[in-house]
Amino acid sequence: MAVKIKDVAREANVSVATVSRVLNNVPLVNDDTKKRVQDAIKRTGYKPNAIARSLKMQKTNTFGIMIPDITSPYYTEIVRGVEDICNMYDYHIILCNTDSNAKKEETYLDVLIEKQCDGILYIGKGISQELKNKMVDSNVPLVIGAIHDHEYSIPSVMIDNEKAAYDIAKFLIEKGHKEIAYFSDNDHNALVAREREEGFRNALEEEGLELPKEWEKMGETTVLGGYKMMEALLKEERRPTAIVAVNDEAALGAIRKASEEGINIPRDMSICGYNNYYISEWVRPSITTVAQPMYDIGAVSARMLIKMINDEELASKHIIVPHEIIERESTSSII
Repeated sequence: MAVKIKDVAREANVSVATVSRVLNNVPLVNDDTKKRVQDAIKRTGYKPNAIARSLKMQKTNTFGIMIPDITSPYYTEIVRGVEDICNMYDYHIILCNTDSNAKKEETYLDVLIEKQCDGILYIGKGISQELKNKMVDSNVPLVIGAIHDHEYSIPSVMIDNEKAAYDIAKFLIEKGHKEIAYFSDNDHNALVAREREEGFRNALEEEGLELPKEWEKMGETTVLGGYKMMEALLKEERRPTAIVAVNDEAALGAIRKASEEGINIPRDMSICGYNNYYISEWVRPSITTVAQPMYDIGAVSARMLIKMINDEELASKHIIVPHEIIERESTSSII
């Protein structure tokens, strides 16, 4: 039989109201009485009713997190950052895998609102106007991680994707590469992909270079996606000297296909990725990449959300975290 709050009160020889004050950290109970109640809770094994408590306090101490792909190390590292901050502040998370599917996103948003989450963190490739409107109308504190909405109206944490793509293109150009292919996300609604492509093209244009249509391939942001994009590229009459892939997984798939075709990376072709997945350092050749601090994106997003929940003022609504180019074995200079 479940222990009730009145059982704790009887054990501690205090009122139910006093037990409630101790459970809710109300500073109206002296230290001796507080300890007596806490000892009674331990002896009886009493567990507070979380639902009843949340209704009374108007707070559930839960975050809802929406991510596109729970199997991607990029998103799981962000979630790890969120979870570590939540543990520090006694919050729990409800994690939803959306597959970047609009229907699933709306369904999960409804679920998180119904569960009365104190705040919601949306992480994705881009956010539709319809979903954004629904989020704003919910009046639930909201932060967007790794992207921003078009109007910059919702607090966000991300790298400067356009500058990151510009920097990796410049990195290759400075190594003498003038013929550079680009492997992009085939999701046309992906804001990150569009910003990266714009930065990449800007770097080429500054140097009087161009991206031939046959060297721009679009596919899934997976190892298989990178493999297939490289397969399509190698069917073209001309081959580039370097490739910038949408992420490290796609870069890994491209390297695998190149190896099968007898192409040496980086002697015959240089390949770069994004995100600095842990595996990028351990494969051979190790992958040159644009490193973005995924853990920090999650941790900073969580801190922002907690401030919003507590009605604290944000120093900035839009935080840009730094990126860096990590040079490894998959790139070399043109001799």
